[in-house]
Amino acid sequence: MGRQKGEGARTKARPSSSSLAASLLSSAPSSAAAASVGFGGFVGSSRLDPSPSTEDSLPFADVDSEIAVHLKRLGRKDSTTKLKALSALSTLLQQRSAKEIVPIIPQWAFEYKKLLLDYNRDVRRATHDTMTTLVTSVGRDLAPHLKTLMGPWWFAQFDPASEVSQAAKRSLQAIFPAQEKRLDALILCTTEIFMYLEENLKLMPQSLSDKAVAKDELEEMYQQVISSTLLALAALLDVLIFPQQEQPAFENTTTEPKHASKARLAAVSFGEKLLTDNKHFLDFLKSQRPTIRSATYTVLKSFIKNMPHAITEGNIKSLAGAILGAFNEKDPSCHPSMWDVSYPALVLFLDNVPPKAVSGDKFFLEFFKNLWVGRKTSLSADRLAFFQAFKECFLWSLKNASRYNDGEDSISHFRVALVDNIVVKLVWRDFLTTGSSKGYDIINTGKESDSSEKNVSHSKKADMLNKKYPVAYLQELGKCFVEILLSIHILDANLLSVFTVELEDNCTSVLQQPGNVEIVEQIILFMLLLEQHAVIKGATWPLAYIVGPMLAKSFSIIRSSDSPDTVKLLSVAVSIFGPQKIVQEVFNQKRGHCTSQLSYGGDELLEAEDFLQIFKNTFVPWCLQPNSFSTNARLDLLLALLDDEHFSDQWSFIVNYVISQNNSGCPAGLVNPDQAAMLAMLLEKARDESMKRKARDGSTYRPGTNAEDWHHECLESCAIAVSHSLPPHSTSHVQFICSLLGGLTEGRSIPFLSRNALNLIYEEILRKLVSFIQDSSFSWVHDAASVLRNDAKISVDHDSSLNIVEMAKFSLEILDGSFFCLKTLDREGGIVSGILSAIFVIEWECNLSKALEYSLDDKSMTKAKARQSFGEYVCAFHNKINAHFLKSLCRDNRRRMLNFLIQSVKSAIFVEDRLVNDGITSLCCTWVLEVLERVCVDESDELNLLHQLLSKDERWPVFVVQKFSSTKASGHQKFVALINKLIQQIGIDRVFAGCATPNSLMLERNQEIASSAWLAAEILCTWRWPENSAMSSFLPSLSAYAKKSDSLHESLLDGILSILLDGSLIYEGDSTKSSVSMWPVPADEMEGIEEPFLRALISFLSTLFKENIWGIKKASYLIELLVNKLFLGEEPGQDVQPCSLEENFVQNTMIDWLERALRLPPLVTWKTGQDMEGWLQLVIACYPFSAMGGPQALKPARSISPDERKLLYELFLKQRLVAGGSAMTNQLPVVQMLLSKLMVVSVGYCWNEFNEEDWDFLLSNLRSWIQSVVVMMEDVAENVNGLVDASSGNSDVMCTKIEKIISISDPFPLKISQNALLSFSLFLKHSKHQQTENEDDLNSMKTEKLDSAKDRIVEGILRLLFCTGLSEAIANAYCKEAASVIASSRVTHTSFWEFIASAVLNSSSQARDRAVKSISFWGLSKGAISSLYAILFTSRPIPLLQFAAYFVLSNEPVLSMAVVEDSPFNSDINAASDQDSSHFDTSIEEKVRLKEEISYMVERTPHEVLEMDLLADQRVNVFLAWSLLISRLWSLPSSSSDRERLIQYIQDSATPIILDCLFQHIPVEISMIQSLKKKDAELSGGLTKAASAATQATKTGSLLFSIKKANFRDENFSVSVSKSANEVVATYTKDETGMDLVIRLPASYPLRPVDVDCTRSLGISEIKQRKWLMSMMLFVRNQNGALAEAIGIWKRNFDKEFEGHANTNFILLACINGFQHLTNHLAPCVNLRSKLFSVMLHVKQTALLLETKKEAGQQFCNIDIGMS
Repeated sequence: MGRQKGEGARTKARPSSSSLAASLLSSAPSSAAAASVGFGGFVGSSRLDPSPSTEDSLPFADVDSEIAVHLKRLGRKDSTTKLKALSALSTLLQQRSAKEIVPIIPQWAFEYKKLLLDYNRDVRRATHDTMTTLVTSVGRDLAPHLKTLMGPWWFAQFDPASEVSQAAKRSLQAIFPAQEKRLDALILCTTEIFMYLEENLKLMPQSLSDKAVAKDELEEMYQQVISSTLLALAALLDVLIFPQQEQPAFENTTTEPKHASKARLAAVSFGEKLLTDNKHFLDFLKSQRPTIRSATYTVLKSFIKNMPHAITEGNIKSLAGAILGAFNEKDPSCHPSMWDVSYPALVLFLDNVPPKAVSGDKFFLEFFKNLWVGRKTSLSADRLAFFQAFKECFLWSLKNASRYNDGEDSISHFRVALVDNIVVKLVWRDFLTTGSSKGYDIINTGKESDSSEKNVSHSKKADMLNKKYPVAYLQELGKCFVEILLSIHILDANLLSVFTVELEDNCTSVLQQPGNVEIVEQIILFMLLLEQHAVIKGATWPLAYIVGPMLAKSFSIIRSSDSPDTVKLLSVAVSIFGPQKIVQEVFNQKRGHCTSQLSYGGDELLEAEDFLQIFKNTFVPWCLQPNSFSTNARLDLLLALLDDEHFSDQWSFIVNYVISQNNSGCPAGLVNPDQAAMLAMLLEKARDESMKRKARDGSTYRPGTNAEDWHHECLESCAIAVSHSLPPHSTSHVQFICSLLGGLTEGRSIPFLSRNALNLIYEEILRKLVSFIQDSSFSWVHDAASVLRNDAKISVDHDSSLNIVEMAKFSLEILDGSFFCLKTLDREGGIVSGILSAIFVIEWECNLSKALEYSLDDKSMTKAKARQSFGEYVCAFHNKINAHFLKSLCRDNRRRMLNFLIQSVKSAIFVEDRLVNDGITSLCCTWVLEVLERVCVDESDELNLLHQLLSKDERWPVFVVQKFSSTKASGHQKFVALINKLIQQIGIDRVFAGCATPNSLMLERNQEIASSAWLAAEILCTWRWPENSAMSSFLPSLSAYAKKSDSLHESLLDGILSILLDGSLIYEGDSTKSSVSMWPVPADEMEGIEEPFLRALISFLSTLFKENIWGIKKASYLIELLVNKLFLGEEPGQDVQPCSLEENFVQNTMIDWLERALRLPPLVTWKTGQDMEGWLQLVIACYPFSAMGGPQALKPARSISPDERKLLYELFLKQRLVAGGSAMTNQLPVVQMLLSKLMVVSVGYCWNEFNEEDWDFLLSNLRSWIQSVVVMMEDVAENVNGLVDASSGNSDVMCTKIEKIISISDPFPLKISQNALLSFSLFLKHSKHQQTENEDDLNSMKTEKLDSAKDRIVEGILRLLFCTGLSEAIANAYCKEAASVIASSRVTHTSFWEFIASAVLNSSSQARDRAVKSISFWGLSKGAISSLYAILFTSRPIPLLQFAAYFVLSNEPVLSMAVVEDSPFNSDINAASDQDSSHFDTSIEEKVRLKEEISYMVERTPHEVLEMDLLADQRVNVFLAWSLLISRLWSLPSSSSDRERLIQYIQDSATPIILDCLFQHIPVEISMIQSLKKKDAELSGGLTKAASAATQATKTGSLLFSIKKANFRDENFSVSVSKSANEVVATYTKDETGMDLVIRLPASYPLRPVDVDCTRSLGISEIKQRKWLMSMMLFVRNQNGALAEAIGIWKRNFDKEFEGHANTNFILLACINGFQHLTNHLAPCVNLRSKLFSVMLHVKQTALLLETKKEAGQQFCNIDIGMS
C-alpha cells in the first residue's frame, strides 16, 4: 500500500520488536527525530465504531458546504483527486474556527479510517497532515471523538512507509504534546483500540476496498494492514501489561497512571481472546509475505513475555513446533524478530522433550553443536539473545542430568562430557582462537580430533575457522563463558578441572610456539573477564581452580621466554589477584603442594619473608636483565609485584640492585650508561604505576601513589652527580635525570627527588646555559649573561678548554625532557625565571645571527656554526613552550622575566656593536611582542613591560631631558624605530599607557599625560629612524589617536606643544629659511630644518591643523602665546597666561611687525655681522601660501586688510627704490635670500599695487637668480658629456665620478632660484588674470619689454629642463646605473623641479623653439629630443616633470622632430601636401624609422608587455610611446606621404594584444559618452577625427552589422552588406530603374578613408549626382563612419528630389548633425576593449596615468593644456 511493488515491508523507521512500546512513549521534538519516538508521538489508524457503509447515508446537515464537497471527493478512487481534496481541506481547516470544524469530525473519522488503507503512500501521508491541522484547530473539542479515532491512530503508527508513520506521530503529538497525556489517552481508549485491531485481523484482501482494485494492489494493502496490526498489538501489550516502571520511557515515573490497572486487565482479556481466536497466529507464520511473518514473531514474543500464562499445555506443542520451525526462516528481514521469539523458547522445548526420547548425552551434544554452528556473530541483538539462550539451555542440561541418567557416576559422566565437549572444545576454543585457523592449529598441536569434530564437514570447518570474529562478539562470548564457569563452580567445582587441564595445555602449547600473540591476548582477555565478572565480586575460585594451576605449570616457560606478551600474561595475573597470592599460588603449585580446595592463611602458604626472598632472589634478577627484548614487559611485572605491605623494602632493593651492578670505568658517584638506561626505564614505569594506583584507589592512600614513596638517596646522589658531570654525556644519562624529574608532559610532572635535589639540578642547568650565553660574540648577549648570573647568585667560570656548547646541549636535553617539572620550583627563588629567560635570550641570539650576514674567519665560523646549531635546538624547544605555562607562573617569576627580557631588548638596541645593524629593530619588536603575548597575563603585566621598556636611563631619552638636549646618542634612532613598530602593532594608546610614570619635567601636570607627552615629543624630535620617519608613520598615528573626543587627548596635545615650544626657544636654529611659508609645509622644506625641536614643532602643528584637530580658536591662542613668548622674554618651561582674545589681534600684530620692519635699513645697505634678518624673517613668515593642488594652484593662504597690504608693498618698494630698479648689487647671501622671499610674498599678496617699474625690478632679479642655476646645470651637463666621452672604465667608477660632478657644494643658488621660480609662477598667474580682466588697461603689463623679459626667463627655465635631461641621456648611453644617479639627484630637490615643470607647461611655442635650437648649437653628444625622452622614461620619475617633458614632446615645434628619425626617406616630414601623387606612391613604399627612444617600446613583443603589471614603469612607457606616435600621425596633413607611411607602420605594429594592453590604461569614466561630450570642445578637429576613426579600428564587422540592422522601411530602397568584401551597396529604385551607392571600407579602416561611388544613374543630373557624391564622401569621412546615417540622408535626398524638395545643402546638414552622429555611434562601443585610440590621444589622460602611477595627488588635474 502506497509503495511500489516489491518494496520492503519494513523501513528503518518502522518498529519491529517489543522494545518499541517503551520507545514510542518518548516524545520527539521534531519530525526529523520522529522515527525513534513512540506512542506519545505516534499516530494511529484505528477502526471507527460501526458506521454507515455508503457515502449517501453520511449526514452533512451541519457541515460547512465547502468542506463537505471536499470530504465527498475523498471517496474517489483517483489518488490525485484525493490529494487535492486533502490539501484544500487543510487550507479550509486553518481558516475555520473550532466551532465550525467540530461538526465534520464524525464524517472525517469515517473517511480517515478508509484513507489509512489507501494504496498510495502520499495519500496516507497527506491524510495525517490534514489530521494535524484538524486537531490543532479543534483542541480540547476533540475529546468526545477520541475513542472513535484512537484505533486507526494507533494502527497508523506502524505504517511500513516511514514518512507516513512520522506524519501520523506528528498529528498525535500536536494534540497531546506531553508524554503522560499521550499515555492517558491510550489507557482511556484501550477497549476501542483492541476492537479495531481485532477487526483488522479478520479482514480479507477482497474486503479492503469497495472499488475495482487490481489484485496485486489488494495483496499489498492486505499485507500492510496485517503486519501493521500485529505490530500495533505487540506494542500495545508491551505498553499496557509490561510493568511501566521497568520501561525506558518510564524510568523516572514514580506513580502508575490512573486507570492503568483497569487497562491492564482489559489488555490481558483481549490478548487471550485474540490468541485463541487467531489460533496463536500460526496461520500468519505460513504467510508468503516476510513482513507478516516478522510481525507475527514480534507479537508471539510479546505474548510469551507479557502473558506466559496464556501458553498452556494444550497449545504448547503446536506453538513450540511453530517457533522451533522458525529456524528455517531464510529471509534476513525476519531474523531479528525470529531470534527474539525462538531463543527463549528453547528451554521450554528441552523441558518438554520426553526423557525417553533422549539417549544419553548424544542428543545434547548434537543439539548444542548444531545450535552453535547456527549462531550469528554480526548483529548485536542476535548475539545477546543467542548467548542468553545457549547459557540457559546448557545450565538447564547440567542441572537436569538426573532426568536422563541414573546413578552418580552416570550423572557425573554426563556432566563431564557436556563440559568437555561443549564448554571446552566448543565455546572455549572458539573464544581462544578468535575464529582463526592459525590459532586453532596452535592449540591442537599434538592432539587428535575428537569424534564430534570429525562429524563436521571439511568445508564447514574451514568456513568456521577462517572467520575473524568482531571484538564485540568476543566480549559477549567471553562474558557468556565466564558466567557458565561461575554456574559450574556453584553446581560442582570439580567439573572445572576439565577446563583447567585444557587451559594448562593450551597455555603451555601457546607459550612454547612463536607467533602466539593473538592467543596470549585472548588468555589475558579471559583473565580480565574473570576479574570483571567474578574476582571483583570477591570470588577466589578463579585463582585457585583456573589461573593458579595454569601459571604454576607455565611459569618456567614464561621465565625462559623473551617474549613481551608472555611476560605480560603473568603481569596481568599479578595485577588482578595481587603479588603475594600469585607468588604463593605459583610456587606452591610448582612444588606440588596444591590441593583441589586451596585455602589461604594456613601453614601451607608462604610467609611474608618467603615472599620477599622469592621476589629478591628470583624476580628482581630475572626482571632486571639488561638488553632483553622483553625488558619493558619484565619491568612492568617487577613493579606489579610491589606489594603494599612491603613496598618500601622492595623498591629500595630494586634501586640498590641496579646501582650495585658492575660500574667499572665510571667516576665515583656516577652510573654507567647501561645502568642509567635501566633506571630511566624503571623510573618512567614507576611513574606510570604511581598514576595508576592513584587513579584506581581514589582517595584511599596506598603505597606508591605519592611521589615521596619512590624517593631514594642513591637516586638523588646519582642524579646530582650526573648533572654536574663533564662531557661527554650519553643519552641514557639524560633519560635517567629526566625520569627522576618527570614533567615530559603536563600530566606527568611528578618528581622522584627531594626539593633540595631539584634546586641543585636546575641550578646547574641554569649555570651551563648562562655559561653558553656568556660566550656570545654579541655585546648585549654577554651583558644579559652578567645580569642572569647576578640575579641567580651563581658563579660561572669561563674555561675555554670546556666544551660549552656540549654542556649547554646536555642541560637543554634534560630541560626538554622534564620541562613541566619546573612548575614545582615556581615559588622558590629565581631559578625558574632565570632558566626561561636564558631560553628566550639564546633563541633571540639565534634569530639575530640568522638575520645578520657577516664574514668570519674559519675559526670563528666553526664556533658560530656550533652555536647556531644549538640555537636552532633552543628555538625548537622554545616553540614547544605554550603561553599557558608561562602565564601560569607566579607573579614574581613573571615580573623577573619581564624585567630581564625588556632590559635585554634595550641593551640589544643601545649597546654599540659592530656586528649589529639597523635591522635589529624589527627583531626587537618581534621579541617584545612575543613577551607581551606569551608572558603577560593581564593589563598590569603589560603596563609593567612597557614601563620597563620606556623608562628613562642614561641612554634614553635624548632630547626631552631636564634641560633639553640636541645631542644624539648611540642607538637612539633604533630605539625610536622599535617604539614606532610597537605603535603600529599594538596601537598608540597601549604604548602611551605604558608611560604612566612620574616625570620630573612636568611636575605641575597630570603625570600620565606628562609622560605620554614627553614620549611623543622625543619621537618627533628624533624625526627619522631606520625604515620610517615621524611624518610618514608616527604623526598619522598620533593624529588618529587625537581625533578621539577625549579631554585626556587634548591635555596630551597641549603637553607635547609645551615641550616642543620650550625646546625650540632654547635651541634656536638658522633663522633664515630658504623659502617662504607653505601650507601644507612641503616635505623637503620640513626635512631642511636641522633644529630637532623646531622641526618637530612645525610638523606637529602642521598635522593637527591640516587634520582639523585644532581649529581657529586654538590658532588664535597659539599666536598670542607665541607673541608673549617673543616679547615678554619668558624662560622656557614657564606657563604663559594667554592674552585676552580680540577680534583684530592678529591683524594689529602684523601691522605692528610690518611697521617695525619698515624702520629697518634697506637690505642693500646691510653689512656682514648685522643681526637684523630675524625681524624681516618673522614678517615674511606671516604671509604663507597654500600649495594644495600643486605649483599650478599656488595662492596666498591669508586674507589681509588694505592697511596690511599697503605696508607690505611699502616694504618691497623700499628695497626697489634703494636698488635703483635694477638687480640687487649687494651679494650677501642673507640679503639675497631675504629679498627673494620678500618678492614672493609681495607678488602673492600685493601684485595689484605693482607698476611697470616694480615688475621690471622683479623680473630682472628673477632672471639673474635663475640664470645662475642655468650656468651651474650647463657645467654639469658639459662635465658629464666630457666624462662619458673620455671614459672606458667600469660602471662603478663612472657612477662615483658622476656623483661627484652633480653634487652641489653650495645649495644657495638652487634655493634662491626656487624662490625666483615661485615668484615667476605667481607672476604668470597674475599676468593671465590681468590679460583677461584688464585688456584695455594701459598699465596692464602687456608691454613689449615685460614680454621680452618673461620669454628670456622661460628660455632659461627650458634650458634647465634640457640640461638635466641631457645629463641623464648622456649618462644613460654609457650605463643605466649612471643615469639613475642623475635621476636620483633630482628627487632630492623635488620642489625645485616641480616649479621648473610648472613654468615649462606655461611656455609658448616660440620659447620652446628657441630653446631647442640653442641646444642643437651646443654640440653635445645628445640633443634636445633625447633629453626630453630621458626625463619621460627616467628610472626615478618626478610626475610633474615627466608631464612637462611629454607636453614639450607632444606639441610643436618639437613634435615634428620627436617621433620619426631623420633619414634620406624621412628628410622632410613637413613637406607640402600638394606634392604629386607619383611622389606619394614612391614614398609610401619606404619603411618608417622611429626615434631610437620609442621604437624599442612600440616594436617590443606584445606578450612581454601583457605580462607586466599595469602600472609597471616599462608598460606605462609603452603607453606614452604609442600616445606620441598617434599624436604625430594626426598632426600630419591628410594627403601627405608621411602620413600614409606612418599609417602603414601603425597597421603593421598595432597587434590586438598591444591594443588590449594599451586600453587597460583608459579609465572607464573617460570612455563614457558624457565625458566625450564634455571634452569634445577641448579637442582639435584633427583629434576629433582621429578619436572617432580609431574607435572602429578593430570593429569593422560591427559597423557593417549596424548598417544591415538599420531599418529604412521603404519598398523602393534596399541595402546589401558584404562582410567579405567590406562593401555596402544601397540601391534606390524608381519606375523599374535604379541608382546604386557603393561604400567600400579599406582593410586598414579607419586609418584610411572610406571610398564612395555611384555605379548607376537614375535620371539625376551629373552635376547634382557628383555634388551628392562629394557631400556623401565628406560626410562619411568626417562623421567617424556613421554610414547608416549617411545612407539614410542620401535616400532622403532622393525622396525629396522626386517630391520636388531636394535639399542641396547637404554639407550644412552634415555639420549640424555631425556631433550627434559621433556620440550616438560611440555610445554602444564604450565597453569594447578594442576602442583604445578614441581616448588615448587625449593628452590629459597621460597626466592622469602619471598621477595614478606615482601618487602625485591632484596636481595634474588642475593643468589646462591647449593644443593647437
